Amino acid sequence: MRGQDVLLAPKVATLSKALTRAAVQYARGEFGLSQVEWQVVTLLGVFQPVSIRELAYTALVDAAQVSRAVAALSQRGLVERGRSARDSREAELSLTPEGMEIALAIRQVAVKRNARLLEGFDPAKVAELFDMLDVLIARAMREEADGPRDA
Repeated sequence: MRGQDVLLAPKVATLSKALTRAAVQYARGEFGLSQVEWQVVTLLGVFQPVSIRELAYTALVDAAQVSRAVAALSQRGLVERGRSARDSREAELSLTPEGMEIALAIRQVAVKRNARLLEGFDPAKVAELFDMLDVLIARAMREEADGPRDA
């Protein structure tokens, strides 16, 4: 069976890099966002309010990088900090109205890109692909949390 002898990580990484490169190219050209700033804006467009720590974990990016991106986005008036209701020592981040407009514009472009890429595929197979990706992501994150294994 094809696929059993092909390594998953290089295939998924290549797809991820190609998709990310196209999205960041758009975000940089239209809105002047770096890759990490793009991640922060797109994630806050879905999950907010959220802490820097939670954002870094979700984006799989170092918290210091996220913190720098948040500082730059705050300076531009795209992200605002508020106090966490759960922990008063922790700040929670959310998008300003201008930041939300950018997040929505980025999402609209991403939805159109998805439609182009998935055009011609059976919708049931697309749904199955997304289900499989969710399972693979959960398994990979669980393995990462459990620590290195050799087999």
